[in-house]
Amino acid sequence: MEGRHWREGRVRVLHDTALAQPPAHWWFDPAELERRSLVTGRGGGRGSVVFFRVPDAAGGRPGEGSRDEPPQWVLRHYLRGGTIARALGDRYLWQGLQETRPWQEWHYTARLYDEGLPVPRPVAGRVVRLGPTYTADLITVRVPGARSLDENLGGQGVSEATWRAVGACIRRFHDAGHWHPDLNSRNILIDPKGEVWIIDWDRGEHRPESATDWRQANLQRLKRDLEKRLRIRERWVYSEACFSALLAGYEGARPR
Repeated sequence: MEGRHWREGRVRVLHDTALAQPPAHWWFDPAELERRSLVTGRGGGRGSVVFFRVPDAAGGRPGEGSRDEPPQWVLRHYLRGGTIARALGDRYLWQGLQETRPWQEWHYTARLYDEGLPVPRPVAGRVVRLGPTYTADLITVRVPGARSLDENLGGQGVSEATWRAVGACIRRFHDAGHWHPDLNSRNILIDPKGEVWIIDWDRGEHRPESATDWRQANLQRLKRDLEKRLRIRERWVYSEACFSALLAGYEGARPR
């Protein structure tokens, strides 16, 4: 896939050339999306994620909906975490356009998509420069009917076969050299067909083939997340056997 960008004053927008027209400003405005009755839901920390129906002006591409569900997109506003968020909130230090979070994530996700890996297709990214800082947003395609592993484990849980599928999916990315900086249960999706997707590739990296220790570190990060949520969630359908099944899927997966 190819990207193109435009600039208008303080605003820079990068988008998929498959769109019928360049993104409008209001595509990145949750209030305007609400006013146009396009919002279908919200999620993410502090309401930073908005799900909405694809605007008619976008021409229906990219965004493959199911037969029973029209295509939707996901708007995510970048928010800082930790103590630095108290000082900067949603602002990031400007170090050049190519170094901005949505520019890097859009291009990296496009690379994963082109490699045939299970990631949502990136649609558009926006940067609004504010002197030495900027704010940022990213729009991606919503995987039809998908629920996060987190949602599933907070409900009825998932089968051993699904745990194996999660492991096999992670192995596909690892074999291709892709490291996810925040591999956790919220960033793993399972669609109605049982297919597994990995989302939110902000700060993702391609690691050299000569280095392999990062693979186990990545898996252990996910394990720590799952065990932490077992301690803090009132309902969390997870046990050591679940992660053993994930590892079995990971070890049994063969490079594609």
